[in-house]
Amino acid sequence: MNIIILEDELNSADRLKRMLGALGDQYRIVGTMTSNAETKAFFANTDERIDLILSDIQLGDGLSFESLRSISGDIPVIFTTAYDHYALQAFKFNSIDYLLKPIEIEELKNALDNVAHLHPETTASTTDAIAQLLASINSSSIHYRERFLIPHHSDEFLIVPTNEVSHITIKDGVVRLCTKSGTSHVLNLTLDEVESQLDPKRFLRANRQYIISATAVEKLSTYFLGKIRIHMTGYPAEEIIVSREKVTSVKKWLDS
Repeated sequence: MNIIILEDELNSADRLKRMLGALGDQYRIVGTMTSNAETKAFFANTDERIDLILSDIQLGDGLSFESLRSISGDIPVIFTTAYDHYALQAFKFNSIDYLLKPIEIEELKNALDNVAHLHPETTASTTDAIAQLLASINSSSIHYRERFLIPHHSDEFLIVPTNEVSHITIKDGVVRLCTKSGTSHVLNLTLDEVESQLDPKRFLRANRQYIISATAVEKLSTYFLGKIRIHMTGYPAEEIIVSREKVTSVKKWLDS
Protein backbone atom coordinates (compact mmCIF):
# COMPACT_ATOMS: atom_id res chain seq x y z
CA MET A 1 0.00 0.00 0.00
CA ASN A 2 1.51 3.32 -1.12
CA ILE A 3 0.91 6.03 1.48
CA ILE A 4 1.57 9.77 1.69
CA ILE A 5 1.57 11.72 4.94
CA LEU A 6 0.35 15.31 5.30
CA GLU A 7 1.73 16.58 8.61
CA ASP A 8 3.59 19.78 9.54
CA GLU A 9 4.71 18.60 12.99
CA LEU A 10 7.96 16.63 12.65
CA ASN A 11 7.38 14.57 15.79
CA SER A 12 3.91 13.49 14.67
CA ALA A 13 5.14 12.59 11.18
CA ASP A 14 8.04 10.57 12.59
CA ARG A 15 5.67 8.75 14.96
CA LEU A 16 3.41 7.76 12.06
CA LYS A 17 6.39 6.51 10.07
CA ARG A 18 7.64 4.39 12.96
CA MET A 19 4.22 2.85 13.53
CA LEU A 20 3.73 2.09 9.84
CA GLY A 21 7.14 0.44 9.76
CA ALA A 22 6.27 -1.65 12.79
CA LEU A 23 3.02 -2.81 11.16
CA GLY A 24 4.80 -4.38 8.21
CA ASP A 25 6.61 -3.77 4.94
CA GLN A 26 3.32 -3.81 3.01
CA TYR A 27 3.02 -0.12 3.93
CA ARG A 28 5.30 2.06 1.81
CA ILE A 29 5.60 5.79 2.53
CA VAL A 30 5.93 7.55 -0.81
CA GLY A 31 6.24 11.06 0.56
CA THR A 32 5.67 13.41 3.50
CA MET A 33 4.26 16.89 2.91
CA THR A 34 4.03 19.72 5.43
CA SER A 35 1.75 22.11 3.54
CA ASN A 36 -1.00 22.38 0.95
CA ALA A 37 1.49 23.87 -1.49
CA GLU A 38 3.77 20.84 -1.21
CA THR A 39 0.82 18.46 -1.54
CA LYS A 40 -0.48 20.10 -4.70
CA ALA A 41 3.02 20.14 -6.20
CA PHE A 42 3.51 16.46 -5.37
CA PHE A 43 0.32 15.35 -7.12
CA ALA A 44 0.99 17.63 -10.07
CA ASN A 45 4.36 15.98 -10.68
CA THR A 46 3.88 12.29 -9.87
CA ASP A 47 2.53 9.35 -11.83
CA GLU A 48 2.83 6.98 -8.89
CA ARG A 49 -0.31 5.30 -7.62
CA ILE A 50 -1.28 6.45 -4.12
CA ASP A 51 -3.48 4.09 -2.12
CA LEU A 52 -3.97 6.12 1.06
CA ILE A 53 -3.49 9.60 2.52
CA LEU A 54 -2.79 10.13 6.22
CA SER A 55 -3.60 13.78 6.79
CA ASP A 56 -3.51 16.24 9.66
CA ILE A 57 -6.12 18.99 9.34
CA GLN A 58 -4.20 22.11 10.33
CA LEU A 59 -1.10 22.53 8.16
CA GLY A 60 1.38 25.37 8.04
CA ASP A 61 -0.48 27.16 5.25
CA GLY A 62 -4.08 26.39 6.17
CA LEU A 63 -6.51 23.48 6.45
CA SER A 64 -5.59 20.36 4.49
CA PHE A 65 -9.06 20.29 2.91
CA GLU A 66 -7.75 22.89 0.44
CA SER A 67 -5.36 20.44 -1.21
CA LEU A 68 -7.41 17.29 -0.59
CA ARG A 69 -10.30 18.69 -2.61
CA SER A 70 -8.06 18.88 -5.66
CA ILE A 71 -6.90 15.26 -5.45
CA SER A 72 -8.44 12.35 -7.34
CA GLY A 73 -11.51 11.13 -5.46
CA ASP A 74 -10.55 7.45 -5.41
CA ILE A 75 -7.88 7.90 -2.72
CA PRO A 76 -9.19 7.25 0.81
CA VAL A 77 -8.17 9.66 3.57
CA ILE A 78 -7.52 8.97 7.25
CA PHE A 79 -7.43 12.17 9.26
CA THR A 80 -4.92 12.26 12.12
CA THR A 81 -6.02 15.17 14.23
CA ALA A 82 -6.99 16.80 17.50
CA TYR A 83 -9.73 18.74 15.68
CA ASP A 84 -13.16 19.82 16.96
CA HIS A 85 -15.46 16.89 17.74
CA TYR A 86 -18.30 18.25 15.60
CA ALA A 87 -16.07 18.04 12.55
CA LEU A 88 -15.00 14.55 13.52
CA GLN A 89 -18.63 13.47 13.63
CA ALA A 90 -18.98 14.79 10.08
CA PHE A 91 -15.96 12.77 8.94
CA LYS A 92 -17.50 9.64 10.41
CA PHE A 93 -20.86 10.34 8.79
CA ASN A 94 -19.11 10.63 5.43
CA SER A 95 -17.26 7.32 5.95
CA ILE A 96 -13.85 8.99 6.26
CA ASP A 97 -11.70 7.49 9.03
CA TYR A 98 -10.09 9.68 11.66
CA LEU A 99 -7.67 9.17 14.52
CA LEU A 100 -7.28 11.46 17.51
CA LYS A 101 -3.78 12.41 18.58
CA PRO A 102 -1.81 10.98 20.28
CA ILE A 103 -2.38 7.99 18.01
CA GLU A 104 -1.80 4.47 19.28
CA ILE A 105 -0.49 1.76 16.96
CA GLU A 106 -3.54 -0.47 17.45
CA GLU A 107 -5.84 2.39 16.40
CA LEU A 108 -3.76 2.95 13.28
CA LYS A 109 -3.82 -0.77 12.47
CA ASN A 110 -7.62 -0.90 12.76
CA ALA A 111 -8.00 2.16 10.53
CA LEU A 112 -5.70 0.65 7.90
CA ASP A 113 -7.68 -2.59 8.02
CA ASN A 114 -10.89 -0.59 7.48
CA VAL A 115 -9.39 1.13 4.43
CA ALA A 116 -8.32 -2.23 2.99
CA HIS A 117 -11.94 -3.43 3.15
CA LEU A 118 -13.54 -0.32 1.66
CA HIS A 119 -15.49 -0.83 -1.54
CA PRO A 120 -14.40 1.25 -4.57
CA GLU A 121 -17.76 3.00 -4.72
CA THR A 122 -17.21 4.20 -1.13
CA THR A 123 -13.73 5.58 -1.62
CA ALA A 124 -14.75 7.29 -4.83
CA SER A 125 -16.88 9.69 -2.82
CA THR A 126 -13.96 11.02 -0.75
CA THR A 127 -13.64 14.31 -2.62
CA ASP A 128 -17.39 14.94 -2.49
CA ALA A 129 -17.44 14.17 1.22
CA ILE A 130 -14.66 16.68 1.88
CA ALA A 131 -16.49 19.31 -0.16
CA GLN A 132 -19.66 18.71 1.88
CA LEU A 133 -17.65 18.92 5.08
CA LEU A 134 -16.11 22.24 4.07
CA ALA A 135 -19.58 23.61 3.42
CA SER A 136 -20.82 22.39 6.80
CA ILE A 137 -17.95 23.75 8.91
CA ASN A 138 -18.19 27.46 9.64
CA SER A 139 -17.72 29.77 12.58
CA SER A 140 -21.24 29.18 13.85
CA SER A 141 -20.91 25.38 14.01
CA ILE A 142 -17.58 25.24 15.88
CA HIS A 143 -17.37 26.39 19.48
CA TYR A 144 -13.96 27.68 20.49
CA ARG A 145 -12.80 28.13 24.05
CA GLU A 146 -13.52 31.57 25.54
CA ARG A 147 -11.89 31.15 28.95
CA PHE A 148 -9.71 28.89 31.07
CA LEU A 149 -10.69 27.73 34.57
CA ILE A 150 -7.43 27.31 36.48
CA PRO A 151 -6.97 25.79 39.97
CA HIS A 152 -5.52 28.37 42.38
CA HIS A 153 -4.51 27.34 45.89
CA SER A 154 -6.51 24.53 47.50
CA ASP A 155 -9.98 26.02 47.38
CA GLU A 156 -10.00 28.58 44.58
CA PHE A 157 -10.17 28.72 40.79
CA LEU A 158 -9.05 31.56 38.57
CA ILE A 159 -10.89 32.44 35.36
CA VAL A 160 -8.65 33.69 32.55
CA PRO A 161 -10.51 34.89 29.42
CA THR A 162 -8.79 34.00 26.16
CA ASN A 163 -8.55 37.67 25.22
CA GLU A 164 -6.14 38.07 28.16
CA VAL A 165 -3.81 35.32 26.91
CA SER A 166 -0.46 36.35 25.43
CA HIS A 167 0.90 32.90 24.62
CA ILE A 168 0.92 29.30 25.78
CA THR A 169 4.15 27.37 25.91
CA ILE A 170 5.57 24.02 26.94
CA LYS A 171 8.90 23.79 28.75
CA ASP A 172 10.32 20.75 30.51
CA GLY A 173 7.06 18.92 29.83
CA VAL A 174 4.91 21.56 31.59
CA VAL A 175 2.32 23.58 29.66
CA ARG A 176 1.98 27.18 30.88
CA LEU A 177 -0.49 29.90 29.97
CA CYS A 178 1.09 33.36 29.99
CA THR A 179 -1.17 36.40 30.25
CA LYS A 180 -0.75 39.87 28.83
CA SER A 181 -0.38 41.19 32.38
CA GLY A 182 2.71 39.03 32.96
CA THR A 183 1.31 36.19 35.07
CA SER A 184 1.60 32.50 34.19
CA HIS A 185 -0.47 29.44 35.09
CA VAL A 186 0.07 25.70 34.65
CA LEU A 187 -2.48 24.00 32.38
CA ASN A 188 -3.44 20.35 32.69
CA LEU A 189 -3.68 20.03 28.90
CA THR A 190 -1.31 19.14 26.09
CA LEU A 191 -0.32 21.85 23.62
CA ASP A 192 -2.15 19.92 20.88
CA GLU A 193 -5.34 19.91 22.97
CA VAL A 194 -5.08 23.64 23.64
CA GLU A 195 -4.49 24.36 19.94
CA SER A 196 -7.61 22.44 18.92
CA GLN A 197 -9.75 24.42 21.37
CA LEU A 198 -8.68 27.94 20.34
CA ASP A 199 -9.95 30.04 17.43
CA PRO A 200 -7.29 29.82 14.67
CA LYS A 201 -8.11 33.38 13.63
CA ARG A 202 -6.94 34.60 17.04
CA PHE A 203 -4.31 32.02 17.99
CA LEU A 204 -1.52 30.36 16.02
CA ARG A 205 0.78 27.41 16.68
CA ALA A 206 4.05 29.19 15.92
CA ASN A 207 6.17 26.08 16.50
CA ARG A 208 6.21 22.94 18.62
CA GLN A 209 6.70 24.95 21.83
CA TYR A 210 4.44 27.98 21.41
CA ILE A 211 0.86 29.03 20.68
CA ILE A 212 0.60 32.82 20.32
CA SER A 213 -2.20 35.37 20.37
CA ALA A 214 -2.31 37.79 17.44
CA THR A 215 -3.20 40.69 19.76
CA ALA A 216 -0.07 40.13 21.87
CA VAL A 217 2.48 40.17 19.03
CA GLU A 218 4.65 43.27 19.19
CA LYS A 219 6.79 42.78 16.10
CA LEU A 220 8.62 40.32 13.86
CA SER A 221 12.34 40.30 13.15
CA THR A 222 14.49 38.35 10.72
CA TYR A 223 16.45 35.38 12.03
CA PHE A 224 19.03 32.96 10.65
CA LEU A 225 18.45 30.88 7.49
CA GLY A 226 15.22 32.59 6.45
CA LYS A 227 13.48 32.14 9.80
CA ILE A 228 11.76 34.89 11.78
CA ARG A 229 11.49 35.69 15.47
CA ILE A 230 8.18 36.71 17.03
CA HIS A 231 8.40 39.29 19.81
CA MET A 232 5.54 39.26 22.35
CA THR A 233 4.53 42.45 24.16
CA GLY A 234 5.77 42.30 27.75
CA TYR A 235 7.95 39.24 27.18
CA PRO A 236 11.23 40.52 25.69
CA ALA A 237 13.18 37.42 26.75
CA GLU A 238 10.96 34.93 24.91
CA GLU A 239 12.59 33.59 21.75
CA ILE A 240 9.76 32.35 19.54
CA ILE A 241 11.33 31.20 16.29
CA VAL A 242 9.27 30.38 13.18
CA SER A 243 10.65 28.03 10.55
CA ARG A 244 11.29 29.29 7.04
CA GLU A 245 8.43 27.13 5.74
CA LYS A 246 5.90 28.85 8.03
CA VAL A 247 7.04 32.45 7.58
CA THR A 248 4.59 33.28 4.78
CA SER A 249 1.56 31.79 6.57
CA VAL A 250 2.44 33.61 9.82
CA LYS A 251 2.70 36.93 8.00
CA LYS A 252 -0.65 36.34 6.28
CA TRP A 253 -2.24 35.45 9.60
CA LEU A 254 -1.00 38.63 11.24
CA ASP A 255 -1.98 40.74 8.23
CA SER A 256 -5.58 39.49 8.10
